[in-house]
Amino acid sequence: MVAPGLTRTRATDVVPAEEFEEVAARQALPRPLTPDDTAAAVAMLVAEDAAALTGQVLTVDGGLVMR
Repeated sequence: MVAPGLTRTRATDVVPAEEFEEVAARQALPRPLTPDDTAAAVAMLVAEDAAALTGQVLTVDGGLVMR
């Protein structure tokens, strides 16, 4: 399972820009997340090398949880 953080998408157009800035400031990666960030994580998980990875939640939040 992939658990994305606050990501710029059409669905989050209603979220004020200030909130994106506040979240990005608390992340280890100090920029807003994009759908490509989540897509890259999904691509890694569907690769043959990840076949034995089961029952995990991959948090794609730019390091927000770390801080």
